Amino acid sequence: MISEAEIMKLNFPDAPKVADTLPGPKTKEIWDKSWKYETPTRVGGSYLQFVWDTALGSTIKDPDGNLFIDMTGGLGVNNVGHSHPRVVETVLKQAPKLMHTLDMVNGPRAALAEKLAEIMPQGLKNNCFTAFDASGSGAIETAIKYAKMITGKKEIIAFQGAYHGVYGHSLALTVSPHYRNGYEPFVSNAHHLPYGYCYRCFIGAKYPECGMACAKYLDYVLNTPYTGITQPACVIVEPIQGEGGYCPPPNEFFPIVAEACKKAGALLIVDEIQAGFGRTGKMWAIENWGGVEPDMLVWGKGVAGELPLTGVAVRAEYQSKLEVGSQPATFPGNALACAVALTNIDIMTDPETDLMGRARVVGEEIMNIYREAQKTSPVIGEVRGKGFMMCVELVKNKETKEPIDGEKAFGLMIALQNKGILNFVCGRYGNGFRFMPPLTTPKAYFEKAAKTFVQLVKEQEGDLQK
Repeated sequence: MISEAEIMKLNFPDAPKVADTLPGPKTKEIWDKSWKYETPTRVGGSYLQFVWDTALGSTIKDPDGNLFIDMTGGLGVNNVGHSHPRVVETVLKQAPKLMHTLDMVNGPRAALAEKLAEIMPQGLKNNCFTAFDASGSGAIETAIKYAKMITGKKEIIAFQGAYHGVYGHSLALTVSPHYRNGYEPFVSNAHHLPYGYCYRCFIGAKYPECGMACAKYLDYVLNTPYTGITQPACVIVEPIQGEGGYCPPPNEFFPIVAEACKKAGALLIVDEIQAGFGRTGKMWAIENWGGVEPDMLVWGKGVAGELPLTGVAVRAEYQSKLEVGSQPATFPGNALACAVALTNIDIMTDPETDLMGRARVVGEEIMNIYREAQKTSPVIGEVRGKGFMMCVELVKNKETKEPIDGEKAFGLMIALQNKGILNFVCGRYGNGFRFMPPLTTPKAYFEKAAKTFVQLVKEQEGDLQK
């Protein structure tokens, strides 16, 4: 496993280090100007007065020279860290040779499709073909279109709390009102069922006494007459919900879901865009539920890292069911992005550095910091997650689980930024603080971020309960 000294070399030293007043003048000037020339529909760029200037590993500098620890990890993009030296080397080598090729074969693209088949989970491993895309929403669109063509059915089953994108089918599957309101009507035949979010069980039960009612309800709806679902093409699910609150369901959840899909003749699609590529300590998050074999796996973010590349891995047996040339595209499979993806896979699978093993070990140690604080804090309702994908959910009252106010959650996020910690909230009530830094984050930096968060929560406990 890579040493902490070697990990530190991939980052700026002495983080965090910020001025007493943020944002600084250079940052504010650029940020203010962005409001004139950029859309207000941006998310991070609209809420946080933050401007990126330079980044390395898990550290970021703004234009005023303030140094931050990145707890966002690009929301799953920067799994090997910002500007990893091997990635930079690949860009410098590939860019002068070849970049854009339309949606046509090139050397890095062909090599990546083969490599992806080698690292897929059970069921898809060396038994799949890849459809490339350039965005997560686009990859989800492709997966749903394929499911309809393969099965000849038209209904799509997703889950409450889901986020799958913001275009067409993907927006119909995403449930946050903030992303949906004003963009109606949505693509038809999308249905949402309860997810395995045990802290807020849809029937108010406790695990395991619940008997896995959420997963069994899916089975009931798919495989019982007169439920209103008659043509299920697919069930699409995040192994760990992202925007929904970084919720890993119980061990029994996915085996029941997979079996229900099999009985109904519906394809099982796992959306690994945010949770996948080593983040949970496994190459794919679904591998934390051993034995589950998806029909498709949607990947993105961390695979090509800082270059836009996503895709769908589809079981080989379905290739003959798709119409040749039926989905034209311009940018998917860009040679530069594919070359970087190959490098990222090499970094992630290197047994000497063992970033995934380190994510399991260090992630558990950091989770224990939050769990220890939870014992005495009246507002830390739940600590959950796997590897470097974790969430602390804050509540006004641990008995009633009433969420803290959204404005106060935002205020806490700003307080973290003022301490040099960049962090975003998540969850159905915006009360979950997610910690998903690059896997190349020094343990000392992660501990600093965790302890800073715990201290701020302790200082604000009285106000958070109001």
